[in-house]
Amino acid sequence: MSTLALTALLASCGRTTAPQISASTDAVMTVLQPGTATDAQLEATYGGHLITRTPGFAVLTLSSQSARLAPLSAKVKVEKNHNVFRVGKGKGQTNTTVSGSGSIGVWGNGSIGVWGNGSIGVWGNGSIGVWGNGSIGVWGNGSIGVWGNGSIGVWGNGEYKPIPQNSDTWQQISLNAVQSTERAGGVGMTVAVIDTGVDLNHPAIRGGFTDPTTWHDFVDGDATPQDEGTLGSGLSGHGTEVAGIVAQVAPVAKIMPLRVLAADGTGDVASVAAAIVWATDHGANVINLSLGSAEPVTAVTQAIAYANSHGVAIAAAAGNAGTEGLDYPAAEFASQPLNIAVGSVDLHDAKSAFSQYASNLELLAPGERVFGPAPQERFAAWSGTSMSAPVVAGGLALGMSVGANGAQAAAALTSTATSVDTVSGNASYAGKLGAGRVNLDAAIASLGH
Repeated sequence: MSTLALTALLASCGRTTAPQISASTDAVMTVLQPGTATDAQLEATYGGHLITRTPGFAVLTLSSQSARLAPLSAKVKVEKNHNVFRVGKGKGQTNTTVSGSGSIGVWGNGSIGVWGNGSIGVWGNGSIGVWGNGSIGVWGNGSIGVWGNGSIGVWGNGEYKPIPQNSDTWQQISLNAVQSTERAGGVGMTVAVIDTGVDLNHPAIRGGFTDPTTWHDFVDGDATPQDEGTLGSGLSGHGTEVAGIVAQVAPVAKIMPLRVLAADGTGDVASVAAAIVWATDHGANVINLSLGSAEPVTAVTQAIAYANSHGVAIAAAAGNAGTEGLDYPAAEFASQPLNIAVGSVDLHDAKSAFSQYASNLELLAPGERVFGPAPQERFAAWSGTSMSAPVVAGGLALGMSVGANGAQAAAALTSTATSVDTVSGNASYAGKLGAGRVNLDAAIASLGH
């Protein structure tokens, strides 16, 4: 696959090159305030390969030998790079899971089959189909409207027509009330999904992507962030599901697919940092991070600060170990007004057994058996805080699409959340479940819509 050339951007923006795929990326170096040094000068000084750069910091990958020899100072930090980030396992022992009958079954006929082959639509009413050939997809490009007042409305008789299995989940957060009153739906917003990639050809979501010039695969170093692997094996399909959840919550928002995780759900620090800078420089309003690490890393902390300085809001998963304490970067979000750390609840607002919790957790959202698109024109249901985060990312897009800035949208989501403290099973987590479970109708209403 080809390697993306250096992208020249305005002086006020960052620059990102595709990480070179080699064994020489054991460490990552963050250089604060690189000043007027050229890219070549930085590489010569530190013996690494420049991955991304902004006026405030530069990120280089280094071999183990170069890392040992690198000149260190107060403005230079060297940390582990390879496979530091992963889905749902930053602190714990359990991954985000695809649920179903059998160990990897996804409610289909066979080990990974999910409700047919997609050729005639799934769950449709016969006359419309839910996705068909993409021309009238409910989540497509919005050309037929996602709410409508006729036979193709998304909600009818309390049922979410595109995916009836999600009806209770979406009613739990009052998404039906938001969508039935046509309150913006994420119009004009772009949500960057930084994950395992996305099935770029899935008819349920392919009409809702940003322009391909904004896509990038930081794993393979090309412009095709395709969700790879086999559904039911590793974390293949994870990014597709995450993107599909965003699309259900904010169906008019555009999805920017960025791949930083391999099919096994692991990824490098440099890739995550570079993707955050890339998303910011290519027009993202919201970033979803359904991933985490056990410890903070300077490169990603700097990238998040860069995104926030441009008004970008971020939702990140709390982690799936079921223990106290959050995965990074969610663990650092409580003091950051543009960012939200998200845990999971079940349909009854009880904390999900897998969801991590802490006094710095900010918000809860459904994260159990959430249905969405899966590779090869299938649908599947996943469980994990990875599913909760994109619910909130979609909520941020909804809030920003009615005129709020990122901080205002984040504040609306947390200030209007439904308390879950008195729910059976939650008493032992008092003070560690954030503001409560997200209520999208109340949040958007608090913004005057």
